[in-house]
Amino acid sequence: CHANTFIQKIDRFVRRGIRYMNVDTTTPGGIQHAKDLNLAESGLAKIIFSSYFHGGSEIFNPVNRGRFFTIFRHPIERAASLFYYRQTATWE
Repeated sequence: CHANTFIQKIDRFVRRGIRYMNVDTTTPGGIQHAKDLNLAESGLAKIIFSSYFHGGSEIFNPVNRGRFFTIFRHPIERAASLFYYRQTATWE
């Protein structure tokens, strides 16, 4: 996303009974946007998802602390899955 397309305030919405926010923490730009909107200070988010550990950690600070947890796949299962996927993935 281009910086000009980001929203200027945090907003919440509900979809299928689950509460979401209009902040995307799955990209470096989205993480920066969450920081700019003071997501941690707002107290609105209980959980964020991101594969960018260091960037995601920068959303929080000593006053508005976050906790991290990680889910890893077994390395052999991951390698086997990638092997079989690449045999059929002609679009990559």
